[in-house]
Amino acid sequence: MSEEVERRTLVLIGAGSAVFTRGLLADLISAKDLGDWDIRLVDVAPAALATAVGLATRMVAARGAERHIAVTGTTDRRKALLGADFIVTCVGVGGRPAWQADHRVCMEHGIFQPVGDSVMPGGISRLLRTTPVLVAIALDIAELAPEAFFFNYSNPMTANVMAMARYAGLPGVVGLCHGMHHVQRHLAAYLGEPLAETSTLYAGINHLTFIYDFRVRGRDAWPRVRDRVAADLAQPMDPALIGDIWNENTSAWQNPFSWELFARYGAFPAAEDRHVTEFFPERWSSGEYYGKTLGLDAFSVQEILDWGENRYQGMRAQADGSVPLDDDAFERSSGEQEQLIGIIGSVLADSREMFSCNVINNGAVPGLPDDAALEIPGVATARGIRPIAVPDLSLALTAILQRRLTPVYLSLEAAMTGDRNMVVEAILADGAVADPAPAAALADNLIATQLEYLPRFR
Repeated sequence: MSEEVERRTLVLIGAGSAVFTRGLLADLISAKDLGDWDIRLVDVAPAALATAVGLATRMVAARGAERHIAVTGTTDRRKALLGADFIVTCVGVGGRPAWQADHRVCMEHGIFQPVGDSVMPGGISRLLRTTPVLVAIALDIAELAPEAFFFNYSNPMTANVMAMARYAGLPGVVGLCHGMHHVQRHLAAYLGEPLAETSTLYAGINHLTFIYDFRVRGRDAWPRVRDRVAADLAQPMDPALIGDIWNENTSAWQNPFSWELFARYGAFPAAEDRHVTEFFPERWSSGEYYGKTLGLDAFSVQEILDWGENRYQGMRAQADGSVPLDDDAFERSSGEQEQLIGIIGSVLADSREMFSCNVINNGAVPGLPDDAALEIPGVATARGIRPIAVPDLSLALTAILQRRLTPVYLSLEAAMTGDRNMVVEAILADGAVADPAPAAALADNLIATQLEYLPRFR
């Protein structure tokens, strides 16, 4: 791709995720210095694609007049990939109904998860149906657009990035998630400081990334954080803060387990309790979490599903013109797509800004496998994302991450081969189920429930 090219093409695969599509278009429209764009929206579901195209077209017509942004939609991703400069995947195989089915089946087997998109049996089930699809997409990209910048947002992030590098020969794929940036913003707010005046060093796997250095204007901020945490936790626990997804109170009682890990290891985990609890299933017998139950009245999965459906239906009404466009749709957001526009700008200008990226390790973090996908700092350059080495992650944190990577390798083998026995081994290695017989029963139930999305297991 020549840097002289002023008109660029971005392909979004999985555009039926209208929340992401709307956020991406809002950010692109707001970024006045990125030139003209062809936006190609791709989805296998025609109805969802029509909603995304309709919404995007109306947004561009309303606010995009200052430059040329053309929006088209197709169900043929191979056609869309030709000539792409930037490619983004935001694929959720089975959508919200499949996510809800994972949650229901896991609860039937006594497994309670607050998310279920990365680890534990729900995350493994999502991996089985999503990762092979991402590999197929990556193979098309390797054939049709090998020079394009490729960013993935699909979960489970760690497994998907590893699989696309290994099975499709795309080691340059970059996984993006707003969790790290969100938590840095949270830490800044915790001290009443501007985000722009803070800095972090960190390493981990997606949704379990340890921030081991946090500074404000170059000075170590952990002593101030410890003082604030001690003051918060000296107060009686407020049950209203426990497991509330929407509460913006910054008290340490809102993420008590993450602050416990901070006290033990001197590093704060992103992306806080809703995700981090899932990486330590042995701590939460039957889902019990500070007097509540994970996934039910603590970080309710149903609340998130209902919120997503309501957002989608609202955007669907805006897309078909039955209700006016919401002015809030054009605000630069802190959603999942937040880093993407910044990265694109840094790539095009070669301004070499730093972002949190999920990339193949290749020695950046000693003590962890070279082929593992890790969430570490990366510099966005005209030649791609250049990871920053993290040589000083503690031995204890490295051991935790190594243990959490083991079920990822087993799950990848299961997903790509259709090996039911390997699914059982992955569930056992994950730690939420200790005995083979219950693990096998759960694996069989999840496979049977999601079989329409698991052709390798038929």
